[in-house]
Amino acid sequence: MRVSPERAVGARAVGVQAAGAQATGAQATGARGPSGRAGRAGAAQAARRWPLGGVGAGARLDARAVGELTVFELGGRPALSCGAQARFAQAGRERVLLAALLEGGCGYRGAGEGFCELAAGEVLVALCAAPLELRGQAGARLCGLAMPAHLIVPRFVSAERLAAAAGRSHGRGVAPVLHGFLAWLPGAGGAGLGPGALCDAVGGLLAAMLEDCLSVASAPAGGAGRVHLEEIGRHLRRHFAEPGLSACDVAEAVGVSRRYLHRIYAEEKRSFRGELVALRIEACVKAFLDEQQAERTIAEIAFSAGYADISQFNRHFRRLKGATPSAVRKAALADLAAAEAPIRPPRRAG
Repeated sequence: MRVSPERAVGARAVGVQAAGAQATGAQATGARGPSGRAGRAGAAQAARRWPLGGVGAGARLDARAVGELTVFELGGRPALSCGAQARFAQAGRERVLLAALLEGGCGYRGAGEGFCELAAGEVLVALCAAPLELRGQAGARLCGLAMPAHLIVPRFVSAERLAAAAGRSHGRGVAPVLHGFLAWLPGAGGAGLGPGALCDAVGGLLAAMLEDCLSVASAPAGGAGRVHLEEIGRHLRRHFAEPGLSACDVAEAVGVSRRYLHRIYAEEKRSFRGELVALRIEACVKAFLDEQQAERTIAEIAFSAGYADISQFNRHFRRLKGATPSAVRKAALADLAAAEAPIRPPRRAG
């Protein structure tokens, strides 16, 4: 998850010559482990296939052209830096970049923005009309696809929807499926896929992913935060009993950043932690009132509600209910016993 404020992200949609790749310090390879003259030839071929500029020093590029599409993998210390090229978009040469993280850690950012993490299972969508900077840790691996926008717009997605998705990574809905497909492409299995079949598969998956990830785009102005809060609330109600459930876990599950999650709670004068604690305590109170759970201990009920520390549970319970769990449980058991007691008719006078 993740997801962060919208960032202008994109890539240069022009061919890169081998000398250009060498000037940036990149190790562009047509196959892994190049050496000698054959390695240099492979580097030149890969660079010619690469439609985006600025592969960074220490990065290893493996690129394969499939018609107008380019399948790529970046290894070593992955880095990609591309300047805005709006004139190519105006000339109808806009390119779309889809990137997925395979191993290690990686961050991305647009112009004037801070770095945002590209998480496992997410797909980064970028356009060439805005700058992009990608930086990976040593040993990280990224893969993906670069293609002209006219192959998918408007056949699969509208230009407006694609622009709304650009500059962000997406992890909701079918995003993990698209991620898995991108990860499969650089291998031997993807080598047999033709440009038509590849475009159809990617276009269909991208359209489905954006439908899921941009579902809040139709919310009224100022209402997107409330829509996200509803999604977060639904996720919390389903998973509050999971020990160790964190704001990061929930943010990733609903496709927002942790910082954004805390911000929309603060706007409503609420907190994620307070919501989670309230759900767990209410679940315990319901268990106290359930005669089928009368034989269970307080600790067992607390643990089943997601608590791993009984002293923390006691503190939370006293703060919310104004009494100890044992006092509330005792009163609840007394009420159950009273409800089960037989009703005796009143004695007649005399």
